Amino acid sequence: MNYTKFNRHECFTSEMMEMTRSSIREIEDLALASGKSMFNSVTNMLYGLYDGYLYDDLLPDAIEFGVTKEIENKIRGLKKAIEMFIQLTEVVTIES
Repeated sequence: MNYTKFNRHECFTSEMMEMTRSSIREIEDLALASGKSMFNSVTNMLYGLYDGYLYDDLLPDAIEFGVTKEIENKIRGLKKAIEMFIQLTEVVTIES
């Protein structure tokens, strides 16, 4: 599993925290309703966001898991915001 490390404390707004929490809850509910395990790779990768890990497979795995369009859009929005944060805060070293 490939991932990008980021500073969640600097990146996340309260809205992003809520979107992550509600996405986890909705995926757990979906898993229970469809007979899948609540302990799956998608919820694990979402929990990883709290620790500052953005997994490359998060969105494709969520879609494959069968999430609703609403959850897909939440994850897509979180991913886009985190990637933008990473681009804006990336440290560039210039050697002379």
